[in-house]
Parts: sequence; structure tokens; C-alpha cells
Amino acid sequence: MGKLISVWLYTNYNKIFIFIRKELLPFLFFYAERVIILLQLESEGMLVLGIIRVLTTSDENVLEEHGKQMNEYLNINSDTFCIPDQCNGIYDVESERKALPKIVKLVKEMEESNKYSALTISCAADPALNQCRDNVTLPIIGAGSAGAYAASMIGNQIGVIGITEEVPENIGNILKTKFHSYRHEPSVRKTVDLFSEYSQAKLLNIVKSQVEKGADTILFACTGFSTIKLKKYIFNYLNVPVIDLVEAQAITFRLIEMGEKE
Repeated sequence: MGKLISVWLYTNYNKIFIFIRKELLPFLFFYAERVIILLQLESEGMLVLGIIRVLTTSDENVLEEHGKQMNEYLNINSDTFCIPDQCNGIYDVESERKALPKIVKLVKEMEESNKYSALTISCAADPALNQCRDNVTLPIIGAGSAGAYAASMIGNQIGVIGITEEVPENIGNILKTKFHSYRHEPSVRKTVDLFSEYSQAKLLNIVKSQVEKGADTILFACTGFSTIKLKKYIFNYLNVPVIDLVEAQAITFRLIEMGEKE
């Protein structure tokens, strides 16, 4: 066996060398450069991401959940603030309407602190995203947009699940022809409903149905799905790519960090 391998290597060494030089080395150099940039950022003090939550809470564990997940996922350094008087978050047109001026006000205050290199609105609907970008100079990430763009790079038939009656408009506009279907669980309509018994199992059944009907990628349209670890739960039963909005925000911020460094 060893002799056969030696003969094959000898007769094909030229092709192997060309493959390494033209294909493998550029790939390795590209990612090595990115690793070096990230190490430099960490040694010099990482940039800070300001996170806006649209769910009002006095529970620090709940408030800091997205920031904690981003730190565990990509070592993101962040601060989190929530808007007032939205104990159920954003779950319909009226709740979003009430939240818009609160988000813009908070974004302005966070920019004025001169502490953050970017801000992110950690809500699938990207509420007030354009208004905020018109009022501040910092880069502002929208959770829904970040997730939709990530899903578009992975799949061609993207199944979306959320807590609203219809797919968030911002997500549908980005997915366009790659949009497969949107589903929601009627008993899980508000952020607080996510913590009810069997919510994960009910959402899993929706995902199974979408996959059976041809969806090749699943996109969450609710950041609360990150809080209940829905992606991990789905992976126990299905082998399908899942885009988590909190993770998508972390990836987007890392790209901003690289741009700042370069």
C-alpha cells in the first residue's frame, strides 16, 4: 500500500505542487491575515459594540444575553441598553410604531458618549434603522438585515420563522427570489412567550415542515430565538443550516472591526 502511494505521489507531484501554489496557499494566506488582524485588535484593545434591545427589562441577565452570546461566539466587547416601556418588545405594527422614537433617541445618546465604534439594533424588524443612520455617523447594524444577507450567501430556498404574522419587510426585501416560506407559531407571539413550556418543540415542528417542503436554509426572524438556544435545539434533530440573528450581528461587527483596522 505504501509503495502504491509513493508511486502515485511521484507521478502526480507536479499537479499537487500546482494545486498547493495556486489554490491552497492563497486560501491560507487570506485567513492567516484575518487572524493576525484579530490578534492585533485584541492586543491593542478591542473596539466596542453598542447593543440596543427593544425589550424593556430590569433583569441584567436578560438584558445582557445578546452581548454575552456575541462574546462567547466571537469575543465581541459590548455594552447593552434597552428602550423604556416596551415590556413585550416589538411584536406588531403598533408596538413598533411606539418604539421608533425611543430607539432613535437612545442611538443618539450612545453616539454622543464617544465610546462605541458601531451600534446594532438587536431586533429582526430593524426598527428605526434608516432613521438612525440619518441621524448619526456611526455604522449601525440591523439584526434582520445582517441575518438575511448571511442566509442569502448560504442557501437558495430560505425558510424564515418568527413571531409576527408576516415575514418582516426588511428581510423579505433582501431575500427576494431566495425566499421560500415564512411560518410562525400562533402560541408564540411575544418575546415572553418564548420561555413557555414546549415553545422550542413547537418551533422545531415548523422548521421540520419547511425543510420537508424544500427549504435548504433556515433564518430566524426573532432575536429571542437566540435567548432560548433554539439553534442548538434544532441541531439535535435536523441537519440544516440555521442563521441566528445574534450571531449574524457579531459577524458583521467583526467585519467592521477589520475595516477600521485596515
